[in-house]
Amino acid sequence: MRTFFLFILLIGGLASFIKKPDPVSIIFDTDIAPDYDDIGALAMLHAFADRGEAEILATISCNVFKTTVPTLSVINTYFNRPGIPIGITKAAKPYHPCERLYAEHIIANYPHTVKSNDEATDAVKLYRKMLSSQPDKSVTIVTVGFFTNLANLLDSSPDEYSSFSGQQLVARF
Repeated sequence: MRTFFLFILLIGGLASFIKKPDPVSIIFDTDIAPDYDDIGALAMLHAFADRGEAEILATISCNVFKTTVPTLSVINTYFNRPGIPIGITKAAKPYHPCERLYAEHIIANYPHTVKSNDEATDAVKLYRKMLSSQPDKSVTIVTVGFFTNLANLLDSSPDEYSSFSGQQLVARF
């Protein structure tokens, strides 16, 4: 019996030396609004963040439905992260009307700080700002939707955030 307790103490002592891995830094790029699979994906990211396994650097949309940015703000606020930066493509027009009423419902019934798409940062600028402020090989981009923002990022030129072109900046990650 004594050997068993010594074994348990040894295992417990060794466990205290095992370093928990650093959280994965995530930029979430979504076409949120016309459907709700993106809400599930973002909720999972927030659950990973709650467990210390992820850090959500930004949420970015590749469409411009009027409910897009407020919906992202509702979700980030619901999960106690209202300060996550939100970006949206500024060059696109909606490709069809958003007929999903869930977005209007949650915007009307849940708190959020960002009320319109106009309040969000340009997607490429936000990508460039976030990527340039992180260490090399440290960011994972999760895309649920179109690759519009990523294509525009790759085509981007040096700016106030980085002297790298978009391709050079992405190559660092």
